[in-house]
Amino acid sequence: MTAEAITLLKEDVLSLGRMVDNTVDMVTNLLRQDDSARLEEVEDQEKKINDWSQEIEEKCLELLIEKDNLSAKDVRTLVSCTLIVSKLERLGDHANRVARIASWAREEEIDVPEELPQMSAVVHHMMQDALLTFVTNDLNKVSEVLQKDNQVNYLHDVMSKRLLSKLGEQEQASAHMGAQFLFCARFIERMGDLCTSVAKRVHFINTGKRLSSRSPAPDRG
Repeated sequence: MTAEAITLLKEDVLSLGRMVDNTVDMVTNLLRQDDSARLEEVEDQEKKINDWSQEIEEKCLELLIEKDNLSAKDVRTLVSCTLIVSKLERLGDHANRVARIASWAREEEIDVPEELPQMSAVVHHMMQDALLTFVTNDLNKVSEVLQKDNQVNYLHDVMSKRLLSKLGEQEQASAHMGAQFLFCARFIERMGDLCTSVAKRVHFINTGKRLSSRSPAPDRG
C-alpha cells in the first residue's frame, strides 16, 4: 500500500510540475509580447498551484507518519517531494511577478529586452528536463539542467550590465522601466536556480548523496 501511495504522490508532484511548466511557457509568450498571452491566465494558474502545493505537502506528511513501514529511499522521496513542491510553488510565484512586468510593458508598448524571453525560454526547457529526471530517474539530465542554468546566468549578466550602464544617463521614466526589467531578470534567474534545485533533489532521492556545494547554480530561490 505504501509503495502505491508514493507512486500516486509522485504523479501528483509531476502534474503540479507540468502546471508550473505551462505557466513558464505563458510567461515566455508574454515577454515575447504575444497578443494571445494573458496575465489573467497566469494569475489563475498561480492560485491553483498554491492550493495544490498545500494538498500535496499534507499527503507527504501523512505518509511520513508511517515511517516504520518506509525504506530509506521512501523517506528520501517523501522529504524531497515536500521540498520540490515548495520550490515549484516559489517558481510559480516568481513567474507571476515576471508576467505582471511583461504585461505592463505590453500595455505601455515598451520593447522588452531580448534577453528576457530568451532566459524564460531556457528556464522552460530546464523545467521540462527536471520533470523528465523526476519521472525517469535519468541522472544524466541533472547535469543538463545545471548546464542550461549557466545560459540563464550569462544572459542575466549581459542584460544587467547593459541596462545598469544606461541608468545614470536616462530620464526618470526610462530609468524606472530599466529597473523593472532588472527585477524581471532577477526573478527569472531565481526560477532557473529553483529548477536546478529540483534536479539536485532527484539526484539525492536516487543516490542518497547531495551534489557538491560547488556545483553550478546553487539554490538561491
